[in-house]
Amino acid sequence: MTDKKLISSLQGLRAVAFLSVVLSHCGAPWLGPWAITVFVALSGFLMTCNYYDRPRTAPGLRSAIAFSLKKIRKLYPLHLIMMAAALLFVLKGLLAQPSARGVLSCAAQLVVSIFLLQTWIPSSRFWFCLNGVAWYLSVQAFLYAIFPPLLAVLKKADVRRLRCIAAVIFCAQCLASFVFWKAGLSGKAAFYLTYLCPVFRAGDFTISCCMGCLYHSRKQESGLPGGAFSLLELAAVLLASGCLFIAARQVGVLGAVAFRYNVLFTPSAVLLVWLLAVGKGIISRLLSAKPFLWLAGLSPYGFLIHQVLIRYMEWTADKFSFTVHPVVWTLTVYLLTLCLSSFYKALERRVRQRHTQTGA
Repeated sequence: MTDKKLISSLQGLRAVAFLSVVLSHCGAPWLGPWAITVFVALSGFLMTCNYYDRPRTAPGLRSAIAFSLKKIRKLYPLHLIMMAAALLFVLKGLLAQPSARGVLSCAAQLVVSIFLLQTWIPSSRFWFCLNGVAWYLSVQAFLYAIFPPLLAVLKKADVRRLRCIAAVIFCAQCLASFVFWKAGLSGKAAFYLTYLCPVFRAGDFTISCCMGCLYHSRKQESGLPGGAFSLLELAAVLLASGCLFIAARQVGVLGAVAFRYNVLFTPSAVLLVWLLAVGKGIISRLLSAKPFLWLAGLSPYGFLIHQVLIRYMEWTADKFSFTVHPVVWTLTVYLLTLCLSSFYKALERRVRQRHTQTGA
């Protein structure tokens, strides 16, 4: 198995997660938490694999911030563009009903969004302000910042300790979720603490980094035949499907807010990432197909674009008083998102080439 195949199979999973996020904003909200958990698992696992053998970055807060800024630099211009597009809705409301409080609120949201502080403020006024999905970029900026020192620590641990670290963190997250549930926290409080809070998200990110270290340090490929891996991959998909059913139906304790936005999905997400990284099963081969890789290449752009696009589509539909069948609506959202993502990616490539030529 080559690194290219590893990347292909996991990029295919990224494409599926992206499609799930868009679908979650078109009427299937329970898919969103699963997709975000997959994104976090992919991020920790792939970053560990990519940086494990590279020279260690200089320790210190300044170096960590520089690393984070370098990682988010590619998507930050698009973040600003979509933030500005969403700001037009806020300004429209201010023009209709001008008030000093509204202006101050708009200014605060603007500052919070520019500096990616949405998930550090425990107030629902700011979590999804302007371009709502940018909250994940806020979390990622923090995860990128802690990654260099985290990897330095994990590289010193042996296989047994890595497994223990992953198990202890997951148990701690489950215990925290149980405490939140038992304490009867309101839906918003439990939602913030388990889904949006960067510190809590650092838990499943660290688990994924541990799995990346374990994958990197494996002595040899497993002797299991491809058919066995296909069954294991299918089992992981069925496990994820069972978790989605629990979340959608809010079944029992695991269906409560404190569980269904994070820890419910962590085991299946990490397991799926591991199995697809091995890449010996039929699902791995399916996700390595070119259409999935093409979607994966557009997914970072589409993630930031699609929700603001939906708001503009809803405004247009309301303006002209027409209704659209949910299936047609969803397909239209996908199509327009992919078109806009392709356009931005081509524009970004052209600007980068021009800068390269100018620098040369």
